[in-house]
Amino acid sequence: MATVLHDKKIKSADRVLEIFEMFNANRQAVTVMEVARELQAPQSSTSELLGSLVRRGYLVKERGARLFRPTSRVALLGAWVHPTLFRHGNLLSMMDKLDEETGLGVVLGSMLGVTLKHIHTVGDLPEEIGTGSSHHVLHSPMGHALLTTMFSDDLRLLVHRLNSESDAEQHVKLSDMSDRLRAVSRQGAAIGEVTPGWTGIAVLLPQSHGEEQLSLGVVGPTEDIEDRKEELIRHLRQAISGEVGPRVARGDSRPARPPRYVSAA
Repeated sequence: MATVLHDKKIKSADRVLEIFEMFNANRQAVTVMEVARELQAPQSSTSELLGSLVRRGYLVKERGARLFRPTSRVALLGAWVHPTLFRHGNLLSMMDKLDEETGLGVVLGSMLGVTLKHIHTVGDLPEEIGTGSSHHVLHSPMGHALLTTMFSDDLRLLVHRLNSESDAEQHVKLSDMSDRLRAVSRQGAAIGEVTPGWTGIAVLLPQSHGEEQLSLGVVGPTEDIEDRKEELIRHLRQAISGEVGPRVARGDSRPARPPRYVSAA
């Protein structure tokens, strides 16, 4: 009985997070039926879950309608994380502006464990690159930008582990990856395929002491990116410089962590 109850709680927690992610993706009020359909869950349990979120102040039910929408309490849940970027900064508005000015999708990436996570995206992008999606860190420009911060021993262990867990066609030679990351550091940006037909250009965001390292990229059809490489790299750098600016890393004034890998040997 305890195990059944435990599993039920886990499933409910998953569904709450899925509801919040659905609102983030759709950005509009929804009905119980729409949520139940999205979650592939019974209407009765979905209604109970939405009612619980209303009572806790995370959702509001519009009067005279059967629509639910998030409250400001949802927006404040993670406001203490990366405060200089999110609470006091302009990162999200900068991503919206990049989307409008370049006509390309914009992706914010973070390395969670050994996986690249697209934690926020803006614009027209394939589903496999959308907000909350995961990607192989060795096969993504957003991942390559993040990997330039690793020590060589850590990189060696990461490549070995991911190769052991991946299909043969996804295997990467350590020497090739080290050469790749050196080139990324020299250029100050990573360029590469994200998914078939789509290419991204990514750079590191300035990092303050103790903060999670993030990468920011623009993604679009490969032919569009290839024709605009230098322009897009310049656009990313100017946006970050103007909207985010340098921040303190390890107690000094350098805006980003320098490359930490040494060699493939």
